Amino acid sequence: MARTYRILGQSNPNANVLTTLYTVPASNSAIISSLVIANLNETDGTGNSFTLSVNTAGVGVSNSSYIAYRVNCPVKDTVKLTLGITLNAGSVLSANANSGNFAFTAFGTEIY
Repeated sequence: MARTYRILGQSNPNANVLTTLYTVPASNSAIISSLVIANLNETDGTGNSFTLSVNTAGVGVSNSSYIAYRVNCPVKDTVKLTLGITLNAGSVLSANANSGNFAFTAFGTEIY
């Protein structure tokens, strides 16, 4: 099996909009090794929160899909997650934040 190590997805979603960060291509599988979530807010001293979910192909997001829920991240700070999540073809990693000042990056391996 061939493997490609790469940035799987990057996004700066609008506030309160669940946004697809990465979808595993057809006939592939993937391992999400790490996620970096940066709070780009320069002025609001209260911090903000983010949510991450993972679901399989054709299945909508439900309570059991969340891998991080309303995690606080102070302004001008970064949260780094080391995960090792394995996903099959069509699985979706999604991100959401209560502010449009978050940047999400997923790193990992595609296997095909």
